[in-house]
Amino acid sequence: MRLNWSAQTRSKYGQSVSGDGYAVIESQNSILIAVIDGLGGGAEAAKPTKLALEELHQHATRPLKELIERCHKALHGTRGAVIGLLRLEFDHLRASYIGVGNIGIHVISDRVIKPISKNGILGHNQLPSLLEMTYTFNLGDIFVLYSDGISTRMITDSALHHAIENPEALAISLMERYGKTTDDVTILIAQTQ
Repeated sequence: MRLNWSAQTRSKYGQSVSGDGYAVIESQNSILIAVIDGLGGGAEAAKPTKLALEELHQHATRPLKELIERCHKALHGTRGAVIGLLRLEFDHLRASYIGVGNIGIHVISDRVIKPISKNGILGHNQLPSLLEMTYTFNLGDIFVLYSDGISTRMITDSALHHAIENPEALAISLMERYGKTTDDVTILIAQTQ
C-alpha cells in the first residue's frame, strides 16, 4: 500500500506565519497523519504547533492516546492547540483516529467511516476523555483532514469524490475555494493505493 497525498497551508490574511501545521510520518507498517491548529494566529500560535510536531516526530509509533497525552503535556504554558491524529495500518487496512478540538476529518469510502473529534484544547486544563475510533478501510479511500480555517462546505465538493490524479492541485483548489481569510488554513488530502 502507498499513500498519494498533499497538504497545503496558508496563514491568515495579514500574517506572515501560520499557526497551523501537519505531519505525514511513515513507519514500517503504518503512516501517522496529523493536522494541528495553534490557538490564534501568527508566531505565538505557531509555537504550540511546533512543540506538538516535535513530539509526534520523536514518538510516531506510540499509541495515539499516548501521543495526545504527550502533546498535551508538552503544550502546558503555551496558547494551546487542537489536533487530529490518523493512523493508517497497512497490514490490516485499519484506520484509527483521535481528535481534540475542531480539526475536521472527512472520509470518502464505500464503508461507513465517520470519525469525530472531542471538544478540548491541548495544553489547557484537563484533556477530555479520549475517543479512539477504529475502522477498516478500502484501498482507494480518500482521507481529508483540515483545520477550522476551511469551511465544512468543502466536503460536498464533487472533486473529492473521484480518484485523485493530482492531490496537490486538488488541495490548492479546495483551499482557494473554501479557505477563510480570517484564519490560518490547512488541508491534507490522502488517498490510499
